[in-house]
Amino acid sequence: RKKFCKKEVILNRPLCGDMYQNTVKIIQKNGALRFVELEEKGKPLEYAVKMIEIPQNFRMDNLVKVGKINKKTIKFLIDILIQFHNNTPTNNIISKFALPKIMKKKFTENFVTLSKLEKINSIYEDKLYSFLENNNKLFYQRIRESKIRDIHGDLYLKNIFITGKRVYLYDRIEFNDSLRYADVVEDIAHLAMDLDFHGRLDLRNYFISQYIKKSNDKNILNLVYFMMCYKACVRAKVSLFRTQEVSDNKKIIYEKEAKKHLKLADIYIKLF
Repeated sequence: RKKFCKKEVILNRPLCGDMYQNTVKIIQKNGALRFVELEEKGKPLEYAVKMIEIPQNFRMDNLVKVGKINKKTIKFLIDILIQFHNNTPTNNIISKFALPKIMKKKFTENFVTLSKLEKINSIYEDKLYSFLENNNKLFYQRIRESKIRDIHGDLYLKNIFITGKRVYLYDRIEFNDSLRYADVVEDIAHLAMDLDFHGRLDLRNYFISQYIKKSNDKNILNLVYFMMCYKACVRAKVSLFRTQEVSDNKKIIYEKEAKKHLKLADIYIKLF
């Protein structure tokens, strides 16, 4: 736990700065639980990440709902993402995660879990596999172009805070490196898909087109709907997982979310 808390702070500092303060330990002192620095005396009962709290109304999904996200905001976000994608690490080990056979394994794991939660049309899985098999040259080209990097890995609206001129892309995945070692298009596709989910097709189109224009990464257009379909299936899985952990009222909400994500996957499947 201590190791992963430290890793979480290190991974999130490049995109969040001081939002991630440090790793602390929880001890019992005078009959009460206290959060203290690692160097302080006291036997740790658990470890935690100390963060600056930002009000939920600044979370991007909530800002979208009240109409406070516009093209100017998206443009600012794109600049941050391009800088991050250009500077986040890549190497031979990271690049291997974009090999079609490795990607197929990742997709399979998602669909195996999804099928245990609900009976899903196999068309999504079949179309994604077919694309992988028929576009080997494209995937190897992405590797040669160093587009496979240590990306955010879970970039959707709920993992973004926007306060004035500051943007925080938080909650990078720390527990599984393979979910971050991926083509930069995964970050683009996840966020674009979530803009669709929140009913902002206009912002989705602007986000994709402007990222391609500013990054000069034209091959994204050949990959983005393929990856958006996959991400929609991943989010459907997450929503279905949550139905097993909540009360009946919230269960209905998550079931609707899953269906909505699969409807998006139906749209994307026709676009690649």
